[in-house]
Amino acid sequence: MATWQINEIRNNPGNKACIIFIHGFIGDPVKTWALFAGQLSRVPSINGWNMLSFGYESSFIPDLTDLWQGKPPVKTIADSLRTFMRGEEAVSYNVLLFIAHSMGGLVIQRALLDDDELANKTDKVILFGTPSFGLNKAWIFQHPLLWRFFRQLGDMGKSSVFITTLRDDWNKQFGTDIPFGFLAVAGRNDEFVPISASIEGFPDAQCAVVPGNHLTIIRPDETNDASVQLVLDFIQGKEGFRGALGTAELALEKKKFEQVVEQLGPNSSRLDSHALVDLALALDGLGRRTEAIQVLTRAYQDNTDTDAMGVLAGRHKRNWLQDRIDLEARAALDLYSKAYHIALNNGQSARANFQQAFYHGINLAFLALVYENDPVKAENLAREVLEHCECAKQKESLKDSMWRRATEGEACLILGRFDSAIECYRLALQGPPEPEPWQLASTAQQAMLIAEKVGDEELSQSLLKLFSGDQS
Repeated sequence: MATWQINEIRNNPGNKACIIFIHGFIGDPVKTWALFAGQLSRVPSINGWNMLSFGYESSFIPDLTDLWQGKPPVKTIADSLRTFMRGEEAVSYNVLLFIAHSMGGLVIQRALLDDDELANKTDKVILFGTPSFGLNKAWIFQHPLLWRFFRQLGDMGKSSVFITTLRDDWNKQFGTDIPFGFLAVAGRNDEFVPISASIEGFPDAQCAVVPGNHLTIIRPDETNDASVQLVLDFIQGKEGFRGALGTAELALEKKKFEQVVEQLGPNSSRLDSHALVDLALALDGLGRRTEAIQVLTRAYQDNTDTDAMGVLAGRHKRNWLQDRIDLEARAALDLYSKAYHIALNNGQSARANFQQAFYHGINLAFLALVYENDPVKAENLAREVLEHCECAKQKESLKDSMWRRATEGEACLILGRFDSAIECYRLALQGPPEPEPWQLASTAQQAMLIAEKVGDEELSQSLLKLFSGDQS
């Protein structure tokens, strides 16, 4: 018989990501999170996440008739959560995001420490008013006799075995290099779990303070409430377009990248060029661009693999866009140019690789416009690219069609054919196949930079609506 209660808040069969709420001491899986989940449900970018609330027995009333039926200690609740997550209701989710209140935050911390599979599936953890470093108020309940009646409060004591073990295990297993996003939130007026108990032992980057007391911090009246906005900002991150493209998809993509790195990384010195490209893209997607460049440089040396050259050029281009270091732009130009001429096979069109040609050609056109400030060169390259796209269309696979349509859109932008560009981008976005989030982010970034370069505000707004999925 299950020792937990589950409240399904949103259950769309196609969703592979789930937000799981965990209540605190004397909380309730329905009542505790009703307002918070209701506000999150109104936010379109959260639509890709299902939502459920995990509940357990908790009460301030001791069981004096049968000690063996007393309320379970936190470790037992954590084990119950782990069991539920492996069950039929939850095992199909590929990505998990936990939002916990008070003692519920201790539950999820313990469960993550004890379950590598659960930790690997977890994208982010957000704790509200959790006594991660223990409560002085709970000391009375640590008396050996009283503990049997109030074991949950006893576990929250500052010097309890549970808290001291939890912190020791957390530091040994995770330290400051936590393998998932982690945020501990304190209430400014929380008298039950003060700031010293909830956040002062964590690094500053993992902490936040919001207005409210122990209960009001999770009872928002509206979507722009500080706690809701903090959660949304943390889930979506500060990654430009990426935050507006569907957070569940991004979390799933991140897990996929992590799996690729775990699988291919140990053998990076022995991989073929295609596998090295996959590894480099995954590393870059995880923010490890320096490692990605090192991997791709090895793949590029002493061979003419235009795919590896192009991906390496792309890392240099992104470095230039981020830091505006001239050497990075020139490195990208050199690689794209070499790969472009190899793809065209020195002019022998019968043997040309047009798919690679339009890929490298459009990046050369983009850099000619944005970096070299040479619109004539950019337009000439864009015309060549459209010809390559037409040739590539004859033999392309379905998976290549998205890039070809997006490339046609970018070429049309450079040529000033804005209506045609919007239509090409629209077709690329709707698929099939639908673009991966990183593909969408890359395409959107270059399109917006071109619109900014040509100085057309109306075009910029149209592109912004298109790439953000705004149908209004």
